[in-house]
Amino acid sequence: MSSTAAKGLSDPKPPVRPSLWANTDFTKLWIGQTASLVGAQIGDLALPLTAVFALHATSQQVGLLSTAIRLPYLLVALFVGVLVDRVGRRHLMMGADLGRALVLGMIPLLYWLQALGLSSLYVVGFVAGCGTVLFDVAAQAYLPRLVDRDDIVLGNSHLGSAQSAATIGGPALGGVLVQWLTAPVAVCAASFSYLLSVLNVWLIRHRETATEPSSGSGVAGTFRQVRDGLALVLRNEPLRSMSLMAAVFNLSFTAFEVAFVQYMPHDLKLTAGEIGLVMAALGPGFLVGAMFAAGLPKRLGYGRALILTACVANAVMPLIALLGPWGFLTVAALMVINFLFASFGVANTVAVMTIRQSITPDHLQGRVAATNRFVAMGVAPLGALLGGILGSTVGLRGTVLITTIGLCFALVPLGTSSLARIRHDLPDPIAG
Repeated sequence: MSSTAAKGLSDPKPPVRPSLWANTDFTKLWIGQTASLVGAQIGDLALPLTAVFALHATSQQVGLLSTAIRLPYLLVALFVGVLVDRVGRRHLMMGADLGRALVLGMIPLLYWLQALGLSSLYVVGFVAGCGTVLFDVAAQAYLPRLVDRDDIVLGNSHLGSAQSAATIGGPALGGVLVQWLTAPVAVCAASFSYLLSVLNVWLIRHRETATEPSSGSGVAGTFRQVRDGLALVLRNEPLRSMSLMAAVFNLSFTAFEVAFVQYMPHDLKLTAGEIGLVMAALGPGFLVGAMFAAGLPKRLGYGRALILTACVANAVMPLIALLGPWGFLTVAALMVINFLFASFGVANTVAVMTIRQSITPDHLQGRVAATNRFVAMGVAPLGALLGGILGSTVGLRGTVLITTIGLCFALVPLGTSSLARIRHDLPDPIAG
């Protein structure tokens, strides 16, 4: 036998890893999270439309409803992280979606009883928002328990595809249901989606064991655990850099959105149909980004993939401020920009979540995810206020330019971080 043949026999190829879809628990999580995301998209559309069509709410009242839905990110996110690390994450996901299904199911009942008012919508919006925060944090913390360490990036990529599909299909389905059934009744579709999520998560066979070290009970113990999560994010340089990037991004992007919806019809002279085409380009971008998100870190390394995707997604946005009312050329340019922003943005989100989940000790997964949501989403109300102030002082084009340059400043925390040194192998969890 030749030496080459002998070498071939002694050096067999490594076994092929089974498909992640062969992991039935992950598949059930994927279906459940997809259903939950669709429910959230329908609810986010149907609740404001209920206020407008059924209760004839003013713009200010709709704004208050939107604030009530998002306020839990600021008020309860950090405490949700403690709860996720204390209690089984699977049970919390089921409880969050069951709660959202029940509270949203009250809307058509109150409407039928002629007892629905704006105060009811504010309460329902806030409670549903609390359920959203709880489900999001628990789901992010649960994934590393269901898949092998080497499959975390692929799992996040598949879940990113689910989020993309929900972002595309949820509002469209919600709009059709509102037109067919009226807004209050359409809310029932969101409740049904949440119940479908509960069923699939309940079918997951994996059973969790408590990993949270004892750190005291009661109010003092809770605040001590909140502090532990905050301290870990502030102390660890990669976690701190990614949280700062998210905060600057969301502050700037929320301000940008306030101006952009006015900038397109007023400054760029786009019709409603053309604006629809521009926004529709986000959908394919989300799907394409989710498709290449898992492969990019394998080629470039996790840290470099994170930095590259953030640079491309954010750096294309200032081009919007340079466009004029050029008809088809403007529409085409905005569609390309939106496609690039969506595709590289999704890939960046997958890289961020994978690195964060890999370096966070399991017993702190909930608190670190909650801290990230608190930092990233807590600045959104301030961003909306900033967008309104800038729009009235420097004009819509000036606001678009300033806020998109602000998106580029979100890259600054990455420039001085050690993230680029995270290579193709996921780093070990840090000391918690």
